[in-house]
Amino acid sequence: MSTDDGVTAFALQWYAQTQAGKFDRTQYAAAYGAQLTPEAVQAMSQHLNRYGASPKGAEIMKKRSTEDQTFYLVKFIFPRGDATSIFFGFDTEGKITGVGVESMAGD
Repeated sequence: MSTDDGVTAFALQWYAQTQAGKFDRTQYAAAYGAQLTPEAVQAMSQHLNRYGASPKGAEIMKKRSTEDQTFYLVKFIFPRGDATSIFFGFDTEGKITGVGVESMAGD
């Protein structure tokens, strides 16, 4: 994830894959990927599907880096005008070290 545009494009792709219940273990750092059971992926997919349609866009709200990780708070905007945010962590190899789906309005 070398550019902000790359991160937003990745985030939109990740959202679509996760919403469809697809899980590409190669995108995740080993320690985090090992925690993602099929049940956890299914629960995340169901959570994302509450909005119905896929987001029409994404934007980075915050970015923070440490020596070995970069964190992004990405806001997803949906066709009907609502939004949610997801927190992503990436290691120096671009592997996901964590994902935090924020609570959606009305939850």
